[in-house]
Amino acid sequence: MSRTVRDVMADVKVTLSPGDSLRDVAKALASARTGLGIVDVEGGGVITERDVLRAIAGGTDLDRASAGDHMTAHPVAVAPDTPLDDACDLMIARGVRHLLVSEGDTLVGVLNMRDVVGVLSGVATLGSVPPARGS
Repeated sequence: MSRTVRDVMADVKVTLSPGDSLRDVAKALASARTGLGIVDVEGGGVITERDVLRAIAGGTDLDRASAGDHMTAHPVAVAPDTPLDDACDLMIARGVRHLLVSEGDTLVGVLNMRDVVGVLSGVATLGSVPPARGS
């Protein structure tokens, strides 16, 4: 039996407001030991640790810049019953490490590359991929 996104997806760990500062975004992501925050905006939004790093590299003031200024609006989502192979293909095609998982208009989880690799490599069982070292 082939695996589906539902087999590997994780719960959403961080939800942010578009007005949250990038410093607050970084603190929330670090505290939750995750690389993705959901930004609560119409149509959906996400912000990643990479977005924060790009802002730092560009000299952005982390206390003045907001999540809404650096997020990705209308991120791609897949259904929980999507074959895992198809979701992985989509992640590679889009150059992303996270996909939102939705049932209709309801966000039900997140698929991230780390969990996929952990499960497919056999290093971890479903739902038990440990946090990254140093996280």
